[in-house]
Amino acid sequence: MTSLSANPLGLPEIRSMVGRHLDQPDLARCSQVSKSWHASFLPLVWSTVSIRPEPTHRNPSLEVFNRYSQYVKNLSYTVDAPHEYRSTPCPRLLDLLVYVTQPPANQPRIDTILIDIPQHERLRSLCIEGDEMSRIIWKPAHHLHNLSKLDLNHLEIEPQDSTTFWGLCTQLEELMTINVGVELPVQSITFDRLQQLGLSLRPRISIERQLDFIIQCPNLAYLDWMYFDSETVSTYTRRFKPGTCAWPNLREFSLAGLDFTDEQLARIIGAMRDLKKLCVHRGEVGPHFLAALNPHFPSLRSLEISKCRELTPALTSYILASCSHLESLAVAPWMSQDIIDSPPWICESSLEVLTAAFLFPHGDDADHHQRQVLQRIARLTNLKEVTLSQSHDTDARDLDLRLDNGLELLATWKQLEKFSFHAGIHHLSARDVEWMIDNWENLEEVEGHFDQDNKDELIVMFEAAGIDCTSY
Repeated sequence: MTSLSANPLGLPEIRSMVGRHLDQPDLARCSQVSKSWHASFLPLVWSTVSIRPEPTHRNPSLEVFNRYSQYVKNLSYTVDAPHEYRSTPCPRLLDLLVYVTQPPANQPRIDTILIDIPQHERLRSLCIEGDEMSRIIWKPAHHLHNLSKLDLNHLEIEPQDSTTFWGLCTQLEELMTINVGVELPVQSITFDRLQQLGLSLRPRISIERQLDFIIQCPNLAYLDWMYFDSETVSTYTRRFKPGTCAWPNLREFSLAGLDFTDEQLARIIGAMRDLKKLCVHRGEVGPHFLAALNPHFPSLRSLEISKCRELTPALTSYILASCSHLESLAVAPWMSQDIIDSPPWICESSLEVLTAAFLFPHGDDADHHQRQVLQRIARLTNLKEVTLSQSHDTDARDLDLRLDNGLELLATWKQLEKFSFHAGIHHLSARDVEWMIDNWENLEEVEGHFDQDNKDELIVMFEAAGIDCTSY
């Protein structure tokens, strides 16, 4: 009988698994241990490569890059990186990130870079980070038969290339755009494969025309639409009718830019089915919105309406009391008495992310109210991320998170990983910070407004405990 090696690292499979959790310097050191380790770790050393023209960035020599390009799976480079690197075939390349800045007259344009892309036949994800003036030519990119994800930021696609561009998009499963200028496709084209769409186009394209395009994507499961213009939204909302949703698979919906009334938001939400995630950055939420949202409560996992108008404490309380599977919630400022009087929160055990502002009236009852509120939110035992947002309400004060005011009641937040406070200046002491470090054992990141008198001392305490700390 052959006995297994006593050292698990003697198995190539184990070494590969370990290597996925190491950074580049450690991978390089591991590849130098022995011939067998070299064979295991070398592909991981070269799986991710970044080419930069800055003198401070250590690029591999062209000879070495050519020798090991067969292992490269993730590649990033800037528009002014040497052409020899960009033209090197990488047969296993899956993800490509191109940073584009407006090049000087003696440097190649972005279309020159795209000519290199068809050499990477297995490429599945392409991201191009441009600037306001970047223009690209798409003719060389239509041979990317395995491309399924495209991410474009701050780019202008030449009108003569829009047909080629949209032809490429018919094979995509995910398309993300931020401030992109492009002529939209003819309405006879459908994008049946597209499941995730982030749409932020330059405002010269009307809202009606953009909606026509989105309707050409019938299998969307995720839609993030940003439209910033003064155009009326009535022409937009009339396209939504209950029971006639153009996207039956849509489960995550985010809407930014347009300012909707309560009735208009209700019309949009009411035309959708079983939403899991909803984010509305502007608009009025009231009884019509709540009635339209109610059928989604059994499926709703994430709700972001903190920047909406007319969001009452009663509506917030109703949501917390009705959404049993809610995992993330961002709401408007909330007065202490409303929190104390609210019915039981059915999502106490499921909520992981909370963004809110807790407000307390000035006066003798403020400290008593604070302890009652802390007792209430202490029941949210699975919170991983908490953000105390800013209220701008001069008639009330924000939550005061110090041991002198009941901080110890939040010892139940054992799962907390990130804590942010943007509401005023928190006068934390070294004693308060020490308590957070000792009791919030999973805490990884803290950010917020610290008192200038002891800010440096508190930051040192957090960072000495291995917690990233940012002070505004």
